[in-house]
Amino acid sequence: MTNCRRPWPCWSPTCRKRTCPARAPPPPRDNERRSANPARDLPGADVVSRPVDAWLEALLERDPNRIEPGVERCRRITRDLVGDRPAACVITVAGTNGKGSSVMMASAICRAAGYRVGSYTSPHLIDVRERFLIDGEMVDADALVRAFERIEGHPDSDALTYFEWLTVAAFLVFAEAGVDVWVLEVGLGGRLDAVNALDADLALITAIGLDHQDWLGEGREAIGVEKAGILRAGQPAVYVDPDPVDSVAQSAARLGADMLSLGTDFSVSADCPNPDEVEQPVFGLVRGTRVTCLPRPALAGRHQWNNAAGVVVLLQHPGSPLAIPDEAVRQGLETVRLAGRLERFVDRGRTVIFDVAHNVEAARTLAEALEAKPAGRRLAVFSALDDKPIESVVQVLADCFDAWWIAPLAEPRAAGIGRIESALAKAGVDRVNREADLSGAYNAALAEASEIDEIVVFGSFHVVGPLRARLDTRDNAGH
Repeated sequence: MTNCRRPWPCWSPTCRKRTCPARAPPPPRDNERRSANPARDLPGADVVSRPVDAWLEALLERDPNRIEPGVERCRRITRDLVGDRPAACVITVAGTNGKGSSVMMASAICRAAGYRVGSYTSPHLIDVRERFLIDGEMVDADALVRAFERIEGHPDSDALTYFEWLTVAAFLVFAEAGVDVWVLEVGLGGRLDAVNALDADLALITAIGLDHQDWLGEGREAIGVEKAGILRAGQPAVYVDPDPVDSVAQSAARLGADMLSLGTDFSVSADCPNPDEVEQPVFGLVRGTRVTCLPRPALAGRHQWNNAAGVVVLLQHPGSPLAIPDEAVRQGLETVRLAGRLERFVDRGRTVIFDVAHNVEAARTLAEALEAKPAGRRLAVFSALDDKPIESVVQVLADCFDAWWIAPLAEPRAAGIGRIESALAKAGVDRVNREADLSGAYNAALAEASEIDEIVVFGSFHVVGPLRARLDTRDNAGH
């Protein structure tokens, strides 16, 4: 293919141009032949110093709640360990709500298009390896340990926070595995977040809400400036927010990013001219005069249409180095999975819904998804962290439930049970059951529920994670 017309670098999984530097694998270590799992070719790969749990215990002693905004620490260590930029297409996702969903949709679509994909999200529900996926599967524990060991060997590793350490580990794991696409979720903000240590090839900004204002500034406009910090000059980007803030568009214009926006450059519609193109229920992605019929994502909620639209427009952006056909989009949207977002299970014959909603915008999304009433009652199991807008969240959802079960979280940042009770009282909730811990709250709600009732567990990753872990997800597949 001497006349290849693809932009460089292209990362095309079907490219036959073997001299293309973007497709050339890194040289084998110690002149040894690289195996199918590149991480296992590291020196000493057969010897793991400490298991993942022991590493995490040591990292947690650094205080996982410590936040030190700034990218220079991660950038310096990443350059030393990975290089100036990875031989992969890097996609960065920032925003307040919809980040995790967008990461998983982008990953599923890229995989359907034939790419090998690494995805990094946070936080995790049960196992820290949920944050590090390669082609949808948690990374091998030994590969993660080897990444930790390499970081520990860097003279500046002690300066990294808990989140920064995990972020650099993600970069190392994906680089060693040689995946084609990295899809990275920003942890906090964007401009000063550890993930932003890498210059992304494609950038997505999801809906912006009021969260972490102590760090990101007062109001959505100020927060938008921080989120727009992931943008770069000439970079293809998408902003998908049904209520956009001006600061994001202004930042994109100032930088010269090639950004497309929901409501201006594309939109979604419940109407689709050719619904027969897709077997399951569809929505329309409108780009100018072109309307594409797409399957509604396999993630519950009308809000996921916007998230899906943003992902598709980004991956098919005219400036994108990726080749993403419509068929890959359809397959990815039909198969995407994400734990803890309007996730439905059955426990002892009772319907249980898990959702990590913990801010006002997410609460409104949850309330919208709960508009259809169950045959019986709807019961809430709820708790929250103290830095969340508990009063506003409860106010939004007060009328959705017939009874509430609450309990304190076993976390340093946990809200006092008195604050939660006070918030519910102010919202007019008159049936509140207080338990000593989350397990007690869940068990009490489950004991009271009949087979036609519905239990909704929400308020935080720290609520959903421990309770969801009790259920056998294999038996619940498909619910």
